[in-house]
Amino acid sequence: MKVTILCEGRINKGPEKELCTLYQQRINSIKQSGFSNFSIKQSTSKEIIKMINNKNSNTKILILSEIGKIYSSTEFSKYIQKTLNNGIKELYLLIGKPEGISVNTGKCEKISLGKMTFPHSLSRVILCEQFYRCATIITNHPYHKY
Repeated sequence: MKVTILCEGRINKGPEKELCTLYQQRINSIKQSGFSNFSIKQSTSKEIIKMINNKNSNTKILILSEIGKIYSSTEFSKYIQKTLNNGIKELYLLIGKPEGISVNTGKCEKISLGKMTFPHSLSRVILCEQFYRCATIITNHPYHKY
């Protein structure tokens, strides 16, 4: 499954971006995880609207939202494994601007990183780490201690 974190707005350079790059490399190196490609891309409102409108049965879109479903790491890993098993080929996670996603996302599931508020650059790092954790859980790597 191809996993893409889409960020509406700018992606700043800095230590957060370096951490994301490190996790991307780690995720993409674990071939048995089921993730064929993990990436982070900057996106515009128009591109997001087009992607949502062209969504098909092989695509899943998750919106990061403070009102979304909260998962533990193990629960999130099971959710991602189920998504893989259901034949989803592309998974997009949308991170909006500080005021949220600027387009209608009624067709999309919402997930939350928790009840705390994080800057967008840190949210990307947390998502990358959680996907690395998912990859290690799926492959029985000892990174995640139960």
